[in-house]
Amino acid sequence: MNWKFVLRGMVFAIFILSLGTVAVYLYFSRFFMDLPTGPIPLPPTISVSEGLLPENQVGLKEWAKYGENDYIPVGNGFFLKLEGGTVIAVTTAHSVALHKSNHSLVTIALSIAGQSGYIAEIDALYGEPGKPRYGRDMTVDYVLLCVDVAIDPDLVLSPDPRGEPQAGERVMLYSGLGDGSGGMSVYSGTIMRVDRNGAWAVMDDDFSPAGMSGSPFLSEHTGKVVGMAIVAGSSGGRLMIGMHPIGSLVEKAESASNYPKIQDYQR
Repeated sequence: MNWKFVLRGMVFAIFILSLGTVAVYLYFSRFFMDLPTGPIPLPPTISVSEGLLPENQVGLKEWAKYGENDYIPVGNGFFLKLEGGTVIAVTTAHSVALHKSNHSLVTIALSIAGQSGYIAEIDALYGEPGKPRYGRDMTVDYVLLCVDVAIDPDLVLSPDPRGEPQAGERVMLYSGLGDGSGGMSVYSGTIMRVDRNGAWAVMDDDFSPAGMSGSPFLSEHTGKVVGMAIVAGSSGGRLMIGMHPIGSLVEKAESASNYPKIQDYQR
């Protein structure tokens, strides 16, 4: 056997494989999140007034009804009061299939996890919906919904006037999954980074964030909502959760000009 030929062949194969790996990485890296690294920022100076955190399960479980099928759990959401008093529902675009005409989405419902019945069954969009996040920009991922029933004020959140949290700020994630028996499930963390793509929080504890997308993040200082959970990852052995800042969501709601029925909307 010509070992030199075999060796050269192996080296060439490794070289080609390496080139392929780099090419694949460069292609798909644009879909990966740029997770924050380094030390946790120091607590910031927050200029707005302090407030109290809610004592109720404001993170809600989201359900979707396709065609004539029964509701299925798909994610989380919350109620948000806009300036002027209008209450809307907020959730993620990646939790529902608005584009699949063969499995037409009819209604979205919100409930308190662990409790029977739905707080609201919603059949109309509040403006143009976003799209599932496939890159670094978390502000594209959202669905705003019309609410035409009275909602318990204790379940409605107010947007933080700053529009986004500050690096080093303490925040609380109110999981829409609850504790399984109708009680709250709240996780604390600290904001690591805020930029045009959204904000990242490093959580105090390591837990499974699976199924928590759409849950609200609240400021420990103001008691108001600063963002909506979109994606999670791990950096340096720490759990990170990325959010769509509340200011971006409010801006999209305020610019809404059409309110189509969910089942009539197809991309």
